[in-house]
Amino acid sequence: MRKITYFQAGVVADFTIPDDRFEDFTRGIGLDKAHVEDELLKAREVLGNFVASGKDGSSGPEETLAACYVWNFFNTHPEDEMHIAGDVVIIDLDGDGTNIDYAAVGDIQIAPVN
Repeated sequence: MRKITYFQAGVVADFTIPDDRFEDFTRGIGLDKAHVEDELLKAREVLGNFVASGKDGSSGPEETLAACYVWNFFNTHPEDEMHIAGDVVIIDLDGDGTNIDYAAVGDIQIAPVN
């Protein structure tokens, strides 16, 4: 299992990627699409929109596909400064999608808002 964690305006959402879904994704994506920043932005927007919607329950196939893209983008990126090993956290610093940072989940401590 792989996971993308999204932090936005005090809300933390986990997008778990089942192994079989990730394997299907990697079989279907070409190397020419694996590290396209515009595609990363689209995937991040899908996840951010889900978090902002406040929906309870599990995410759907669109969010799973977006999470696959984000995880694959960073874990297979050939440039060291863009490479993240393991699960990824997306941090929306301002809560409005304009200031985004990415990090390895193990490098970030997110405390719940009281």
